[in-house]
Amino acid sequence: MSENLFQNVILTHAHQERLRAILIHPENLPLWDDEITQIIPTANGAVQLSRRPPALNEHEWLTVTTTASQISYHSHGGRLDYELVFTLVGDTTQTSLTEELRVTNTTSLPVPLRLLVPIAKAAFSRKLQALVALAESSGKVFA
Repeated sequence: MSENLFQNVILTHAHQERLRAILIHPENLPLWDDEITQIIPTANGAVQLSRRPPALNEHEWLTVTTTASQISYHSHGGRLDYELVFTLVGDTTQTSLTEELRVTNTTSLPVPLRLLVPIAKAAFSRKLQALVALAESSGKVFA
């Protein structure tokens, strides 16, 4: 069972396919999330992420699943297990990108979840803005 914590929405002129190409490859994460220091791919398609301390999840395992309009990051192995769902909706001129954080396990949290929500929402919003800036640029990404 998962609990929806928050949702951030941003509009961009980046095309959906560019955003999708960035999001489906976890190797792109350090390009828009400056806390991530290392990504190690595994044989089963997951990646192991490492973040600079102090971080709630300094180490975690991440898998990516996709549908026609969504890309989901499934994380486990850290203090907070979560699903981060990106939903892409748009046309040829603009894309609405929604991210929703769903917590799946909170048993290892050092503080109550309700105290983390506003901090996490703001941090995820900044990273979402960095993702959009990357998508709107002509920078190279894994595709």
